[in-house]
Amino acid sequence: MSDDLERRLARLEAREAVLATFNSYLYFLDIGYPDELVQLFEPDAVLHLVNFPPGTMRDRDLHGHDEIARLYVDHTTHEPRIHGGHHSANVAVHVAPDGSSAELSAYFLTTGPGVAGAQGGQYQLRLRPDGARWRIREMNIISGWGWRPSAEASTRTTEPVPATTAWREGRPVVW
Repeated sequence: MSDDLERRLARLEAREAVLATFNSYLYFLDIGYPDELVQLFEPDAVLHLVNFPPGTMRDRDLHGHDEIARLYVDHTTHEPRIHGGHHSANVAVHVAPDGSSAELSAYFLTTGPGVAGAQGGQYQLRLRPDGARWRIREMNIISGWGWRPSAEASTRTTEPVPATTAWREGRPVVW
């Protein structure tokens, strides 16, 4: 195999690994596995929250596993379950030509009882390889918009389902 073909293949494999990290983030976040979610970040990673809580126009930065973990543990008030969550679209990934880093951007939409409507924005991630997997070095979560239905229109059609009803307890397939 030529050197150029090997480099291109390595970048494609890296792109798939970056997507696996991002998808794991969404699964762990929404189903309720904060300990596994935090392990997707490098130990000294930075998480930038823009307009958080949504609608407040406040920004804050969290540094390292301990601070990042507190955010996700505080937002996991239930046993793991399948319920409303974060939906991503327009995912774009760029892996550096030398494979030393990658960036990912995606739009998100959040729905569910905790949101009481819909809210969305953009994710921006910078990642680095750590063995066979990629970890998040820096992440922006930009809450850009949202709406809530009127009280009369707010009716639930189903209750969340325990994660134990899903294969792998709702965790993503292993890449």
